[in-house]
Amino acid sequence: MKQAMTVLTLASMATVLSQPVFAAGASEDLAHLYGQLRVSIDNHSGDWAAGQDGTSIVSNASRLGVKGHYPAGILNANLIYQAEVRYETTDSVNGTASKQLEFREGYAGLASKQWGRARLGRLSVAYKTTLTKIDPWNDNAPQSRASGRQGSSELHSSYFNNAVDYVTPKIAGGLTASVWMASEFNNSTKPLHNTGTLSNFTGGRAAGAGIRWNKGPLFLSADYIDINADAIGSPNLANDSGWQVGARYKIGAFSVAGLYEDVKKIGLGKNAYVNGIYKVGKTRIIATYGTNKDAAQYGNKDWRTATIGAKYSLPHKSELFAAFVNKKNTTDSLTYNTFTVGLNAKFGY
Repeated sequence: MKQAMTVLTLASMATVLSQPVFAAGASEDLAHLYGQLRVSIDNHSGDWAAGQDGTSIVSNASRLGVKGHYPAGILNANLIYQAEVRYETTDSVNGTASKQLEFREGYAGLASKQWGRARLGRLSVAYKTTLTKIDPWNDNAPQSRASGRQGSSELHSSYFNNAVDYVTPKIAGGLTASVWMASEFNNSTKPLHNTGTLSNFTGGRAAGAGIRWNKGPLFLSADYIDINADAIGSPNLANDSGWQVGARYKIGAFSVAGLYEDVKKIGLGKNAYVNGIYKVGKTRIIATYGTNKDAAQYGNKDWRTATIGAKYSLPHKSELFAAFVNKKNTTDSLTYNTFTVGLNAKFGY
């Protein structure tokens, strides 16, 4: 009951405040409600463990949020904010620690076309958003970051806690640079990151920097990350650094994209990912291939994942989709198949 009231309160407040307010010739969006109800029917076959094979209806990171911006009155900047929760639409066990509600990205900051954007909070840092520009399947079964073994690491999942970031304004219409840091008090038992494997890093700090070009048909990026936690809850992870490069190119109805990531020193292995997309009408046909190897955290296995699927566009950026995922642990000759069909219903985008 308390969880239901939390959702209703959030929705009610955001609905009341969601109309733009105009003052002194400047437009403000004080509170804008948005969300995604992402549900699918997933069938697992092959070598899945007991309790994971068969068919179920699942929620794929469904969410509700409110965000806004208004003139800050300083530095010719806008004050910006976002507060988002994950809401499990199908049961109460798909989220972290069996929570039906779970906090997602949240921040407050300042943004200006003249000097850029700075934020404080629980953040999707630039290292993660490089992948979200490339992978069309984020938060669905074919996504490259699934379990950190389908073409990109778990560093692309969820958020860094207690973080600050800065992104420059665009140079020459497409070039930006970014820096970020997540920091905990000395010897704190709080995790630097709030997803699975990475929650083993507690206390200390993580930091990164990146550069990207995003203009017209071409997207290019390069990112560096360094982790220096006070304690690590897994013997297969280590304080160290890693890097990645990514690219995407569009030409007519076609697009191709790829990512290479080396985070072996951290314990997450070397990852490679490519995809190709062909658009016809409202349908996008998508093929992907990803690999993970030399990851101490996953037993130094060789993983290979191939997917084929399609998305059909609906109003307000919603979509119907269907896909087949063939994931293989080639070291142990194990295969994990997933067939998924579902709906991503979105509003406020």
